[in-house]
Amino acid sequence: MSSPGPAEPTAPRRRPLVLLDANALFLPGTVGFPLDAEIERLVPGAHVAVAESVRRELERLVATGEPRAALARTLATRYDAIAESSEGDEGVVACAARERAVVVTADRALRARLLALGLDVLSPRDRHRLERTRGRARDNG
Repeated sequence: MSSPGPAEPTAPRRRPLVLLDANALFLPGTVGFPLDAEIERLVPGAHVAVAESVRRELERLVATGEPRAALARTLATRYDAIAESSEGDEGVVACAARERAVVVTADRALRARLLALGLDVLSPRDRHRLERTRGRARDNG
């Protein structure tokens, strides 16, 4: 009986990336939403991050006196930042497409754009749950 050969090296598995849109960062402060727990439930082991464009958006909202924006900005600092020079929804879309990330957003128009690109979206279903919608792959035919 021969012993097996050396184990083949395996590439490290990349943790799935979940990006938070600005409105997702308002959920815990407005309705006590269990954001981290819901992300873990739907995308176990995910690396949760925020595009720099979202951080800049939150800074602008704080400067304009938007209620709860300071809390959302503070929450954003708990997550890694991912470089992105585009602004607003364009920044979220560009970052998500480049990184092939799942995005958490309550913005219906942004959700539709991401799904059309084949990206998955987590959206609030009620005050305590997110729902995952699978992106639609483009038809090349």
